[in-house]
Amino acid sequence: MSRLDGEALCRAIRLRPGMYVGDTGGVGKSRLVETLLMLGVMGARGSRLKEVSVTLASDGAFSVGFDGLPWPLSEGVSPFTELEQWLGFVNFDIMARPPRGMPHGVILHTPYVDLGVLNALSSPLEVIAWHGGQTWRRTFREGLPVESSHDAAAEQAAPASGEGLHLTLTPDPSIFEPSSGFSVARLTERLTSLSALVPASTWRLRDEVSGTEVSFRREHGLADLCAERSASSRPLHAPWCFQGSIGETQVSLALQWGQDPAGASIFSWANHESCPRGGTHHDGLYRGLRTALRARMKTLGFPAESRSLPDAALSERLTAVMSLTIPSTLWHGPVKEELANPEVRGDVSKLVGNWMKQALASHPDVEARLLTLVGVPRP
Repeated sequence: MSRLDGEALCRAIRLRPGMYVGDTGGVGKSRLVETLLMLGVMGARGSRLKEVSVTLASDGAFSVGFDGLPWPLSEGVSPFTELEQWLGFVNFDIMARPPRGMPHGVILHTPYVDLGVLNALSSPLEVIAWHGGQTWRRTFREGLPVESSHDAAAEQAAPASGEGLHLTLTPDPSIFEPSSGFSVARLTERLTSLSALVPASTWRLRDEVSGTEVSFRREHGLADLCAERSASSRPLHAPWCFQGSIGETQVSLALQWGQDPAGASIFSWANHESCPRGGTHHDGLYRGLRTALRARMKTLGFPAESRSLPDAALSERLTAVMSLTIPSTLWHGPVKEELANPEVRGDVSKLVGNWMKQALASHPDVEARLLTLVGVPRP
């Protein structure tokens, strides 16, 4: 059967927390925060919110606030009812599929991020939602609803829009190591990437322990991040940007070549998950760039023996940021750092190759300097 009992599922999650968030230390606690951030991605991409704010409290709790309801409202169904069902695994269907390009949760294929998993691993969890002039509040412990001893709704002001969501969670001290804190560096890097993946949205982080406060907003998304990461390499040109799709593979890409190798690198995400060790989409990127450069060199009259371009020559001065959207992700190993989808290699190669040939032909001065920098002798 695809529908599972909510309380039984909650108990099962609490027995094996590492299956869902990796560990019960700082990484696991930070994964709880990151899971909620995906709600912000959903809302910002759908223009339902503009700002996501994270606070890491000194008592070990954390809160995440959204200035709008992140999910699309269902006709005839109260958003409060939907929220309560997701938090409590009510009528939970393990076979449900999330919206295209959104994560499948950590383990479970939930429709809207793993709110039930967060609830099961928190004690307490307090949630406040605002919609249609109404305020809704619930408190949970160990995944089950309880009566609250104070009025958190009175303490938390509604967003200016009158629509929003605010969750305050304490990772259950009977599950998580009390001495382990959140990874501020990890969460800062996550907000940095999300501000590039979802342009024109604001992402804030405040850590009460260290006093750290950061805010990220990138109007031009990947292009802005690419320019920042390539600044030290003396770029040859402003970021070149591309978006395209083949079948069910969608690619967004911004890249720059620099005069110096310093700072050159490739940053990529598949369905918003970072790929620090690359994968098949990186193979496709190199193949596409090589195909385009060889085609242009042939057009320009370079002899065949000079058209050999190893990956090192292509990447030494390249800074690229790439976002991939595919129906589902495959990974090498359990840590989800290297993408393994075989179909992505050819899809990315074809998309990048066709686009890059046009980009080079449209910028002959950059093309000439680039060929010199990668060590290609003039014909």
